[in-house]
Amino acid sequence: MLVGEIGIDRHVFLYDLQFWEIRRIVKGYRRRDILKYQLLRLCAYMSCFSMRDAEGKKPEEWLPLSFDKEEETTAPPMEQKDIDDLQALMDSINNSKK
Repeated sequence: MLVGEIGIDRHVFLYDLQFWEIRRIVKGYRRRDILKYQLLRLCAYMSCFSMRDAEGKKPEEWLPLSFDKEEETTAPPMEQKDIDDLQALMDSINNSKK
């Protein structure tokens, strides 16, 4: 990724920004490109398997990308019982401070 592509002056990027700021900027721009990478993967998948059998693979299995794992690690929604337990715990903590 070139510095000019992200709209930051070269001198500022190399000498003025902290390393953690650079990492966050680059990570943000990479996250913006996830849809582009998914569409490129789908296009490559379709062109590769257009004239032959797809062998039963999905595009995610055929060409796994690094951000596919991030999407799978989302936590399942909480059940109502767990929500009620946490609410009761918060209420007991708030009432004990009074």
